[in-house]
Amino acid sequence: MDAYLSREAYQTFEALSLISPSSNSEGLLIGHKRGHRYFVENVFPSQRSAIHSPQKYFDLNQLFDGKLIGFFSFKPDEKRIKKILAPFAFGKLYLKVYFTSRKEITIKSFIIDYDDKFFLSPIRLKDYKKE
Repeated sequence: MDAYLSREAYQTFEALSLISPSSNSEGLLIGHKRGHRYFVENVFPSQRSAIHSPQKYFDLNQLFDGKLIGFFSFKPDEKRIKKILAPFAFGKLYLKVYFTSRKEITIKSFIIDYDDKFFLSPIRLKDYKKE
């Protein structure tokens, strides 16, 4: 299993880093899953309540025609991560996004998995620059 980050999605992360590099932003990943690959086509920054509320997530997913495939957080802490480890998020993609002092982006990718408790299972991430 792996994930692919499109140019548009990567550019959105770059733009968010330019606007507020010290931000603790969160949001949703828009795309689709084909076989064992998640394709992140775009990113939707949102308020925390949309990330942690199943009802808001389902409402937004309907608005985006069922294309919400996961979540992202900039510089996430354990408290935030625990809130996303819930039944409605099972099987979704989760990206931890970090900005370095040189304005570079580091992204770690995970699947929200379950085995007696919810946890993040690491997967490979490819982006348009590496193809």
